[in-house]
Amino acid sequence: MKMRFVTHVLGMALLGVAMPIGAAFGQQDDASSNRPSEALKAFLRGYLNPQQKGEIEETTQITVVSVKTEGEAGEEQVVYVSGEGWCGTSGCTMLIVEPFQSSFKVLGNERGVQLPVYLLPVMKYGHPDIGVIVVGGGILEGYEAVLSFNGTNYPDNSALPPARKVKGIEGKRIITTTKHSVPLYK
Repeated sequence: MKMRFVTHVLGMALLGVAMPIGAAFGQQDDASSNRPSEALKAFLRGYLNPQQKGEIEETTQITVVSVKTEGEAGEEQVVYVSGEGWCGTSGCTMLIVEPFQSSFKVLGNERGVQLPVYLLPVMKYGHPDIGVIVVGGGILEGYEAVLSFNGTNYPDNSALPPARKVKGIEGKRIITTTKHSVPLYK
């Protein structure tokens, strides 16, 4: 009787430990399931389509993930923009924005980003390094590149310095698919 009780208690304790661990690993789903705020969507509409061209509006999708920073804002959003006019052979447009006063400020406007996008553990000037894949647009042999914040902004071209070509990005995949993207104009 005593042995059965001990076995039962140990089993419950193990289950209590294993459940949160399993749940944490289950959350490895890419962070792109974050829903952008209406304020961010309004800012992006104005920034991406200042001329209010209807054909862009219909197809534009965004995938957004928030990442922590050590800066005043405390966070920034990595926004992967896809749809007609935003993608080419080298990938799609990626913006990095942070809250600023009552709106947002663009820290990076990267064209031609292939998925996945990585969050790296290194911080520069209080902002995390971002890892991307560079291929297409004339680059036949793909490679990985690191985008580091320089105190003002991120590089605007992952294929050119100051972006750094690296082998083996080690970081968290934060955007791996556009499957969970949301329409920017709906």
